[in-house]
Amino acid sequence: MSEKTINIITEAFKVIPAGDQLVKQDGKREARYKKLGAYVYHNAVKKNGLYLSSNKEGVGVCYVVDPKNNKKTFSDYINDLKFAFQVSGIKNALAISKRQSYIQNQRPKNDKYMYWEFTGVNPNYQGNDSATFSAKELRDQVFNDAFERQLPMFTETSIRKNMVVYRRYGFEIYHEWEMPDGSTMWFLKYDTLNKENPVKK
Repeated sequence: MSEKTINIITEAFKVIPAGDQLVKQDGKREARYKKLGAYVYHNAVKKNGLYLSSNKEGVGVCYVVDPKNNKKTFSDYINDLKFAFQVSGIKNALAISKRQSYIQNQRPKNDKYMYWEFTGVNPNYQGNDSATFSAKELRDQVFNDAFERQLPMFTETSIRKNMVVYRRYGFEIYHEWEMPDGSTMWFLKYDTLNKENPVKK
């Protein structure tokens, strides 16, 4: 099952701007995307933040972040080095680090929250009812966990249609960033403490 899940993550990154930004576009491009998929998958499992739809065609990544207890371990630094060599390439790693630092600085510095990092559906199901079903299931799982934990959710996207979907879910834009390439990144938050769970029981 892990191989199928990694493949779904891998294929999803191939069609979004983040994929081009994270993966060095060279002759090893396909292998680098595969490494990226595996990296995201294993990081989600490690943080207990992997979500799967019941038909196993949808994948979500959302996990709890505690800024007060979020120091990097030696293993984390080793993984960062592997990412630089196997996915982004050394030259691109510095730009990615600066970009991620800016993104993380927009999130809470002291209080716990849930970070919604990724949602992807098997490309073979895109545009049909199975994809819609999978995405809705993932959303419901994430929302239920956030409300059970009573933690706000944060995410960001540079894809306008995704921003619109998050707004439809009830997220609010709290920051916009015009990135160096001229595109816009939207930062969104869902306040579980002051809203009702939209998931129908």
